[in-house]
Amino acid sequence: MERIGLGFGTAGLGSSVFHSVSLALEAGFRKFDTAEEQDHWYDQGKVGEALEHFFLPELSQECIVGREDVTCPSFCGAKGVEVSTKIPPWELTSIDNIRRRASESREILVGFCDDYEAQDVTDVGGGGSGKYPLDVYYIHAPECWDGWHPRCNGVKNTLPLRQAWLGMEAVIHDQNAKRIGLSNIWPQQLLDIIHFVQEREEEIKRNGGSDSDTPLPRIPDVIQIYADPLKPADELQKICERHGIEFVSYSTLGTQHRMRGNGNPVLGNKHIQNIAKRHNRSTAEVVLSWAMHHKNMSVIPRSSQEKHIKELANLLNHDPFLDRNDLELIDSLSMN
Repeated sequence: MERIGLGFGTAGLGSSVFHSVSLALEAGFRKFDTAEEQDHWYDQGKVGEALEHFFLPELSQECIVGREDVTCPSFCGAKGVEVSTKIPPWELTSIDNIRRRASESREILVGFCDDYEAQDVTDVGGGGSGKYPLDVYYIHAPECWDGWHPRCNGVKNTLPLRQAWLGMEAVIHDQNAKRIGLSNIWPQQLLDIIHFVQEREEEIKRNGGSDSDTPLPRIPDVIQIYADPLKPADELQKICERHGIEFVSYSTLGTQHRMRGNGNPVLGNKHIQNIAKRHNRSTAEVVLSWAMHHKNMSVIPRSSQEKHIKELANLLNHDPFLDRNDLELIDSLSMN
């Protein structure tokens, strides 16, 4: 199963997005996570600009854009460039709008790769389109609720989640993303989408196949959920394990507690701090290693500080370093 593993998150970086993504690229990160909301939390335009600025000199040396006799290899694919983004719930107004938003986001984030792609590099649901796809396109939240985001307050007339999922399947059909996912989802909502997909798959079997112009039913490839050692979202993890869905954790380092005025009981936990001292690692490295190598989570930590970004990048190539006692101790912190 294709996995994000360790990516770089861009939420909450404010005006430092371009600089932070550039530092992350220099440190070795090639997988990035963002969202379409253009506010103090996200700026996917700056993510795309940073990616293009970083890779353009090398791209220009390898391919001559506009020459029909030059076949360029999949440069961005070879470099492992994988970018994911999310459609906000207030934009779930129609299947066509979901498709349009995905196409626009793909262009903003990885469109610079297109001129350098051979026509057969994208094999998502059929022949190549010459487009370099997003890695994952998520629904950021299944619905709007007051307080989730200022733009959610009073929002009406958005699609029910099942109908919105038809739009997400169309994103795959359009070859604008390799995978589709759900974020901020409850267990019953995820199970309902899984059942919705399975029901339609059975119907296709009974009918002897489907029209090639119709997007195929598809179980979510990925979910992205808040999870940390104190709140590990065990029920959702079990559902994902049963159905082969990648589990991506955000705020793995305890930032959700801090945002709610409770300090950071994850990085501030004495047991985690003692484990970090024993292994000569940071508390962040301990928690992320626990998440990736023990809980089988993918993670998307973020930082605007060069020192911390390099520290996070240490985990890109390092083997697991926590022993069984460490893992069991961290597991015991769960408040679920």
